[in-house]
Amino acid sequence: MSKNSCRVLLLVCGLFCYSLPNVQGQDRRDFGIQAGVSYYYGDFNEIMPLYSPSFAMGVVFRYNINHSYSIRASGIYAAVSGNSSSSDIIPDPNISFSKTIIGAEALGEFNFLRINPVSERKGKLSPYVNAGFGIAQLGSTFMIHIPFGGGLKYTPGQRHTFALEWRLHKTFNDLIDDYRSPNDGRKPFLHNNDWFSFMGLIYTYRIPNNSYICPAYR
Repeated sequence: MSKNSCRVLLLVCGLFCYSLPNVQGQDRRDFGIQAGVSYYYGDFNEIMPLYSPSFAMGVVFRYNINHSYSIRASGIYAAVSGNSSSSDIIPDPNISFSKTIIGAEALGEFNFLRINPVSERKGKLSPYVNAGFGIAQLGSTFMIHIPFGGGLKYTPGQRHTFALEWRLHKTFNDLIDDYRSPNDGRKPFLHNNDWFSFMGLIYTYRIPNNSYICPAYR
């Protein structure tokens, strides 16, 4: 991963962090990292999870509106690859690709159970879902994508939160595999447009606000 890529990821979450109000008396901001695997859906792989997985990593900033709702910004560096030999509908079995994706996204997040690492006295689990929009750089081009997913959060208290997340990213083009299937009357399961996905762990730390924590927020 290049120095420029690292700077882009940090800049995305940094700008998002400073664009939010500094709410006095409430610790609402989380900052952390995500790491796991990335893979691709498209003409060469229509349904198989964890197809040709590659390492992915990134940064996360979350602003917690309350115990249940949050808004989140993240940056991710991911690799994806594939080969037409894994598909039984591509005439040429020798087409392959290997690309890197640098993406930034904003998502809304909902916890099914109320969770707050500042006030929890015991560890607490909560399933959650999220969805939003993003933009990604793929080589010299940019593409819009729609990220959505879900997972399971665990907070042992003391400001730490761990999450296991599976997130899909729907794009609106064939830029990942650079293959446009012929119009043969067959309707692919995921359409011709490519997708990429992330599955992994997210760790965040609740940033102290250096002021009294409002009892109502606890």
